[in-house]
Amino acid sequence: MTAGRPSTPRLTRDAILTEALALLDTGETALTIRALAQRLNVTPMAVQHHIGTRDALIHALADHVLAQVPTPTEGPPTKRLRALMQAYVQTITAHPNLTLALFRTAGPLPQEAQRITDALESLLLAQGLSAAKARLWRDILIDWAHGMTLAQSPDDPAPALDALLQALTARSAPP
Repeated sequence: MTAGRPSTPRLTRDAILTEALALLDTGETALTIRALAQRLNVTPMAVQHHIGTRDALIHALADHVLAQVPTPTEGPPTKRLRALMQAYVQTITAHPNLTLALFRTAGPLPQEAQRITDALESLLLAQGLSAAKARLWRDILIDWAHGMTLAQSPDDPAPALDALLQALTARSAPP
């Protein structure tokens, strides 16, 4: 028997993210490096070695979760916009505490959040909006999605999304 690192690591980034998300889903304040380490049966330093700070962990979780949101490539911009928003709302609704934790985390958007934001803006530009109007509508739609999620609305978000998209279509139509 030789000392050193085990041939199969006990702790992986995937295991950390899986357990961190499960812990975060129980409550936003439940996720600490110490609680995560205890749940993984390792030291807090082992978790920090793999992931860094709690803020880095939140960003990694956001990238992990938001990577599941597909960017639609087929169909007219309006249908792709609706599909992107539905997928985004469904994903963040499954983990509302992640949205809250991300709001409280300093720094730029995680890579996957930026990907979704950029795709949304591109689809709005494809609708014929000016760059300024596309940014405004991007922010309106994202704020609506976060509001629906954080309010934990039991209502089906589709009618509200449809109303927003109809308002957008009415505003982007030529006079």
